[in-house]
Amino acid sequence: MKSIRGIVSLLLLSSASYTQAALPPSAVNLRDLDTMVLFIKTHQRVAQSLKQIDLISLTIFFDRDCEAHFERQTPSFLTRAMPGPQPNIKFKSSNCPIVERE
Repeated sequence: MKSIRGIVSLLLLSSASYTQAALPPSAVNLRDLDTMVLFIKTHQRVAQSLKQIDLISLTIFFDRDCEAHFERQTPSFLTRAMPGPQPNIKFKSSNCPIVERE
C-alpha cells in the first residue's frame, strides 16, 4: 500500500514539473513595456522626441506623426499547442527613420 502511494505521489510530482502557467496580463504588459523602453533607450532620436507608448497597439509614438510598431513573435511549431507565456514582442517597422541623420 505504501509503495502504491509512493508511486502515485511520484507521478503527480513529476507531471507537475511539465506544466507551464501562462503569465498574468500585468506580467506580459511589464515585459512588453521593458522591451519598448529598451528600444527607446537605444534609439536617441526616438528618446528625444518621445510622445507616447501604447501597449494595446504595441506602438511607440515619437516626433511628428512618427510611429514605431512592434509585433508579437509567433511561437515555434513545437510550442504552439503548449500552454505557457506569450512570446516576446519585437520591432516590426517605423514610418520614419529611427536614427539621426548625420
